[in-house]
Amino acid sequence: MTNSEVIQDFGRRWQGTFVWLDIADREEELVKVDLVEETGGSKIATMHLSSDTLGKFQINFGSDGHQLRFKYPPVGVFQHGNDAMVFYRRPQRQYRRGICPDNSVLFNVTRNVVGNRSRWNHAEIRDAFEHETYSVKDALKMLKGGGFRGVALRDNFTLTQTLFENPDYVLWHWVHPIARVDSKGKLTVLMEEDYRPTVQFLLEDIHG
Repeated sequence: MTNSEVIQDFGRRWQGTFVWLDIADREEELVKVDLVEETGGSKIATMHLSSDTLGKFQINFGSDGHQLRFKYPPVGVFQHGNDAMVFYRRPQRQYRRGICPDNSVLFNVTRNVVGNRSRWNHAEIRDAFEHETYSVKDALKMLKGGGFRGVALRDNFTLTQTLFENPDYVLWHWVHPIARVDSKGKLTVLMEEDYRPTVQFLLEDIHG
């Protein structure tokens, strides 16, 4: 392949995706590959990158001192700001290498009811890697204050504000509403009977 073909192939695989940049003497930095630009001459190509901590910057393609490292966040439900989100990989084999909508799914747990709130930005991807979850006891306190739409729990459960006229909170597994819980953590409605043992075990966390 010619240098031009190599750069074009690299751009198709990485441009527009999120990756980790390993820079000498620094911790890995989550970056988005905004553009792979063929420049010719000794530089061959330039990668235009953006980071929520370093801003926008450029590095020369193939230069020493940096390396792109691709890895996926944990699959499942996690906390992002005042909402619970879910990340998982698309099962189809993909040509794209970095994290992007072509090969990954990222959205709020309640998307099927209220619509997609995901912005596919650095903060969401970073939180997907951190994969923060809370106990049911903590989730009830957080929701009571009114500042949270949803709170991610362990094992891919989520507790959210009511989405219906009933004031009870809604318990989800992945993106499926399965029960209603009052402000004290008492089960009031079970939508999926198969979940009864699991829900009862999960709510025991309140008194732990």
